[in-house]
Amino acid sequence: MMKSNIIQHIPGTRGMKFYPYIRKIDLMSSNSFILSGEEQIAVIDPGALDDQLDCLVENIAIMLNEKPRPVVVYLTHAHLDHCFQLNRLRRIKDLGDIVVAAQEIGAEALIRQDSELTLAGLLGKKMAPISVDIKLLSRKDIIIGGALELELNGWKFSYYVDSIKIRYGPVLQSQTISLGNEDSLEIYSIPGHSPDSLCLRAGSLLFTGDLFFAPNPGMAGAYGWSQSDLIKSIYKIMWILEKKNISFCCPGHGRIVDVDTAWTILSTMYQDVLSLSGLEEITPQWARNTAIYAEDLMRELERLLTIIIGRLDYVSHVLDWLEESGEADGMQTLIDIKQIDDLFLEFNSFVPELHMGKKLDWDLVHKAGQIIKKLDQIFESKKLGSFLDRSLLRRANRMLNDYTVTYRGFRPTYYADDVDLNISLNEIMDFSLSKPYEDDAIIDADVYEDYVRELRTRIAYVNLLERATLKFKTDKNLPLVRMDKERFTDALMDLMERLPSAGATEIQIITSSNQGWVSICIVVLGKDRDYPLDEQTWRFFERSFALCGGIIQRYKTSEGCAMEIEFLPCESFFLTC
Repeated sequence: MMKSNIIQHIPGTRGMKFYPYIRKIDLMSSNSFILSGEEQIAVIDPGALDDQLDCLVENIAIMLNEKPRPVVVYLTHAHLDHCFQLNRLRRIKDLGDIVVAAQEIGAEALIRQDSELTLAGLLGKKMAPISVDIKLLSRKDIIIGGALELELNGWKFSYYVDSIKIRYGPVLQSQTISLGNEDSLEIYSIPGHSPDSLCLRAGSLLFTGDLFFAPNPGMAGAYGWSQSDLIKSIYKIMWILEKKNISFCCPGHGRIVDVDTAWTILSTMYQDVLSLSGLEEITPQWARNTAIYAEDLMRELERLLTIIIGRLDYVSHVLDWLEESGEADGMQTLIDIKQIDDLFLEFNSFVPELHMGKKLDWDLVHKAGQIIKKLDQIFESKKLGSFLDRSLLRRANRMLNDYTVTYRGFRPTYYADDVDLNISLNEIMDFSLSKPYEDDAIIDADVYEDYVRELRTRIAYVNLLERATLKFKTDKNLPLVRMDKERFTDALMDLMERLPSAGATEIQIITSSNQGWVSICIVVLGKDRDYPLDEQTWRFFERSFALCGGIIQRYKTSEGCAMEIEFLPCESFFLTC
């Protein structure tokens, strides 16, 4: 097994050694690798952190003291988390003249300070121009092919360019560079994660850059990402693993993996990449919008899970009071409350760092993605659905799923149907006022399991709308509207349940049709005439109703305030007009 952060022999070479600098996976910097050949020291991706470069420089100096040789930096691609330290490295005179080699597209991006292809914008880094001495696998070299040579400061850089036709697969462009003593560095073009992505082989080691992470959220859809290229590159890497006797793969982030693990990763990746059509482009604006959404959603999710946990705790307390201690103890095991609290504490500690400029929007997007994944694993609605309000559980599941979908680079799923708005509202009113239990069910239960289920359901039931008077006035001539009915039901129930807690004593719901729109007006009457929802909560509802096909607005009235949700009529309405 390859060891991290020590100099060791490269299997399959005559005398090459390498030093792997392996970091915990994050967005700040990549892994780095130093290869010591007889005639050249090759540095693969110097990374983006000062302390990382300090460590690399120390080990390069050790190798140069053993034998002075040219130092060449090879970039797997031009994203700044892999190469931000390049200019600083070049200023260290004790290492001699550092030569930089990058694939032609990436080389040009570094030279002209392309903030999109280098991801400087997403990574929040101010980019200085980086000069590149060797343009690997250039169009000119590929056309000429064969043995070629480049002279750099009196040093001859010799290499061989080839185009390999893979049977039943794409053409694989390669460039072989001699490192002395019959050892060499083979470089292959594997676009997909970025158009300039390369992998490099030394002996039985394959340095794969960010290929393994190309389908990941925040990566898939970034500028220069290509689904079709990535599928072909997975095939290319599989061919290299098979034909070149690879033992270990050294990725740009995370631990070194053996070839069997690499095969498993690539097989899973292939199916994953096939599903990634129609991604949104990951831009700084996408990161900004998603970070705002993440902050709003985590706040709402914390509120909702607090309600669910509170009801669980109340049911447990009452069961214990009724001397059903076994059932009471079982309620406490349904959700790991401490782990949930710890996750929200972790996120809420992260948010101020973003607002103080210590973290990037992209960082918050990824932090929320990590926490949502853990919450999804903890939250098992199947265990709770037998007695808790199913709409609460459905809302929690939808929040978790919507962020997961957004984080992957997609828009949340929207199932639109032609809906009779009056019928839908009547169903919502009936559901909100109905009880999920029969009054005599507890007494009439024949078996203990039925008794406990009915008892838990009775204890857990809370009607938040009974504190306000509901009035419903309909326009009986409404056309059908296009909406996602289930999303609309959950969003409207959520909105209405909050109004009595905000001081509403009467809620009037009025449907009408005007100027091509069908609207629901919700008039809120009470002692407090201010808007019942704060700005962050209002933003959450704007998104919720937009995802079901509506537009929500608010305005003041002489008696209080009102909210209006508008929908477009279905297409058949316009055809008959």
